[in-house]
Amino acid sequence: MSSEQVEELISGAGDALARARALLLHPAPRNLDIACSALAMAVAPVTELQQAVTESPSGDLRAAVLGLRKEIDLISRLLEHAASYHVNLIQCMIEASNSPAPQRPCISPTLRLSLEA
Repeated sequence: MSSEQVEELISGAGDALARARALLLHPAPRNLDIACSALAMAVAPVTELQQAVTESPSGDLRAAVLGLRKEIDLISRLLEHAASYHVNLIQCMIEASNSPAPQRPCISPTLRLSLEA
């Protein structure tokens, strides 16, 4: 893989992750949907970067991968906070309506994005 291709992958993944992070700062349902699309766009470049790091590790590539990993960690925390916010909001709405509260569903991630350096 050429250095130009690697730079494109890093740029594409970084842009998609930055967009997702910015959207998750305001976790409205519409922003969550758009952030999920941005994260889906980041999956392919991140996967290709993982393969590139495995095939030919270099210091420059590792630094870029670590930067992307930090972005993914921030996004992960924002997603956790968004989920907690919406669960609490629903709980407050249920309590305000005096309806019996349903059991809390078991929330498990359907897609996990991870970057190894």
